[in-house]
Amino acid sequence: MSVLYNGGMIPNVRSIHRVYWRRACRLSVVVVVALLALMGVLDAQATVPHLGYGFNVDHVDWQTLQNMGFNWIKVFSPPGPLSQYVLLRIDANAGNVSNLTAFGNDVKQIAIANKGHIQAYEIGNEVNLDASFGWNAPPNPISYTSLLCTAYANIKAADPDAILVSAGLAPVGRVQTVPGNPDGSNGQIQDERQYLQQLIAAGGGACLDVVGLHPYGFSADYNATPDVYSTDPTQDCANGLCFRTAEMLYQVMQANGLGDKKVWATEFGWITAPPGDCFNDPTYGPDWQARIWQIVSADKQASNLAGAFQYADANWPWMGAMFVFNLNWNQDPKLNSCDQMRYYSVQGLPAQDVLTNMSKNIANIPGKLKTDSSLLSLMVGVNEQPITMTTAVGLNNWGWNSVLYTATVNASVAVTPTLINPTGVLSGTAYLPLNMTVSSAGYLTGVYTGLITVNWSAPGVARPTPRRVTIQLNVVQDIHRVYLPVVMLNSP
Repeated sequence: MSVLYNGGMIPNVRSIHRVYWRRACRLSVVVVVALLALMGVLDAQATVPHLGYGFNVDHVDWQTLQNMGFNWIKVFSPPGPLSQYVLLRIDANAGNVSNLTAFGNDVKQIAIANKGHIQAYEIGNEVNLDASFGWNAPPNPISYTSLLCTAYANIKAADPDAILVSAGLAPVGRVQTVPGNPDGSNGQIQDERQYLQQLIAAGGGACLDVVGLHPYGFSADYNATPDVYSTDPTQDCANGLCFRTAEMLYQVMQANGLGDKKVWATEFGWITAPPGDCFNDPTYGPDWQARIWQIVSADKQASNLAGAFQYADANWPWMGAMFVFNLNWNQDPKLNSCDQMRYYSVQGLPAQDVLTNMSKNIANIPGKLKTDSSLLSLMVGVNEQPITMTTAVGLNNWGWNSVLYTATVNASVAVTPTLINPTGVLSGTAYLPLNMTVSSAGYLTGVYTGLITVNWSAPGVARPTPRRVTIQLNVVQDIHRVYLPVVMLNSP
């Protein structure tokens, strides 16, 4: 007796949508794993690795990062060859707009000198602020777009494989417009969502590979729901001031045609308490008084940072590299003991051990094509023939650079599927079904096979290994179908 399971798809369980219910031999395992994940017994983890694990650093400490299993480092001046992938932040503010040619030449020379050493460039910092570390003038997304596009053209000319990241936007919440300024701006700060929308409208979406954001946690836990008020500070995100505000920025991207691009959290973190006398320090005290509401314990900092990575892995396929702010600024003798940047650091604190020991789902920089199965098994009753079945096998890009693929069918074997999309391009960390039809006519009971070969290429991959998928057609005397109930789950 042959049994074929049929049932409803379980929504909101990651990876289940890529498992085809016709694979009867795998169904029970899949359901058990899914239920365990829902119960919290297992960590939910994305099928396709898509995250980069990084730190902002004061001084380059690649050995500590290597020991922690982190593969990215964000720096503020070119560091030379490192064991980690490097994101370099390039200063860019209103002062550069008056001479775009000079700015373009400068960034091009940086890219030429560091090709192969620096994998990504962040153009500017918190440009929706007018502070000295931001735009250094009233925020102006149209002017910034001209700078971003200049940097994009010049860096890509020098290093086509470099990843261009727009300036990490500061989370400032919803801002009432002051006349004479762009929408969402009061002349000092601009709503990050409005800023991004105006940048895209000005053509900036064509001049970036990645959208940068600084989704700091403030008082809220990593899983606090964005734009929802709570009397509990760990759950209060009424103005979008929490880690998951990244979801709202990605909604802006989707609504404006950039849903295929990634967000990078080029800074994020939670701040811990300084020595008590810092609150009354004449220089640093006012800053600390304004930050009291954001302070968390060292243990809370650790659990939030690890939780943020795990949440992004399980729920955000559109998130790319995430850079904790910061690794080791608490070790910098040049910083005053009350400087707030020291107290985002994790070195020597519980967060260092927790981040070292957490599971990681690391994506490669070069494109890397894999299939979600090496065997696609189909079943048909001998008396159901002739029949044509539509099916698919998943193609996964395990890297951040694009992959070009070409699939072919071995015509000399019994089963020869017709491929619907035999060639195509997968963008970084993308998933795509390789769709096909399989016809069965006149077969006697037995097992018949076919073979699909998927050749692929990607920048930086010298000899990519072709992927092969065996098609197994099982022709049986009788099929006894069992129908499972549809399980409906509420969205998280």
